[in-house]
Amino acid sequence: MRKTCGYLAAFVFVAVIATQAQVGRVRNRPRDESVEQANLAAKQQYVLASPDTTTCTYSFSGGTGNKFISYCVTVNGNIVSFQSPAGHEYLATAPIGEGYSVCDFGSGTQYFDYAGYGSSGWQPATKVSSSATSVKIARTTTDGLYTLTQTIALNAGQSLAQITMALKNNDTKVHDVGLIRYADVDANGSTSNSFDYTNRTAFGYTPELDGYGLEMIYVSNSANVFPNGFFSQDIPGGPSCQIFTHVLGPLQSTDGSIFGEADMPSLAQKASGTLVSQYKSF
Repeated sequence: MRKTCGYLAAFVFVAVIATQAQVGRVRNRPRDESVEQANLAAKQQYVLASPDTTTCTYSFSGGTGNKFISYCVTVNGNIVSFQSPAGHEYLATAPIGEGYSVCDFGSGTQYFDYAGYGSSGWQPATKVSSSATSVKIARTTTDGLYTLTQTIALNAGQSLAQITMALKNNDTKVHDVGLIRYADVDANGSTSNSFDYTNRTAFGYTPELDGYGLEMIYVSNSANVFPNGFFSQDIPGGPSCQIFTHVLGPLQSTDGSIFGEADMPSLAQKASGTLVSQYKSF
């Protein structure tokens, strides 16, 4: 009986080692360049308008080794590069997709800036303040109805970027609006990623390229804001105001994206609503 158990244990041990070796081979399998080129070409169909800019203006970095983080923000408040740890990039594959959107559900108007995927409905942005660890940027819609103020702050100790979006209703009327944060995740520069989401987190990663990924995490909101959730999409482009059109997960080998959305069904005149989220690698 003891010999049988010994043989069984030896068999299980060998099987586990073989399985681990197989996982290692899959995880480190080189990406298919023909698929990459096809995905890069297909991204163009989701460019909604001419982009304002994808140029890096405000750079932030901190930490070392596994806790290193580096990201860059445009004058408009888009994050166009995100590395953590060093050498592992998640956003900088053109057309770079990261940014924000405001949905006016009463008029059906969408104001968006999705970086390389286009921008519409915004006046030029204004820098409110900046430091070595944060930048605060305000931007008003072309019709003057809303002002979005973003504070993007480095938390080097936790290797993350925290984004506070405060939307103000400049009108004398109550409005029903939605607020979106979005990112086209191309982990390790690969357009083929796995995606999934929970109620509070959405993420994309490359299980076949050493298993690095980027997640968008819900943090908090003001009392007049109602988070709808954080989601993954089966397209790389930014969401419309019909936010569930492309929501899907889990996904594998997909050029997808992630976003979070919150509703402000009764944003009072001259009032503001706030949504806070974070980007962190895993």
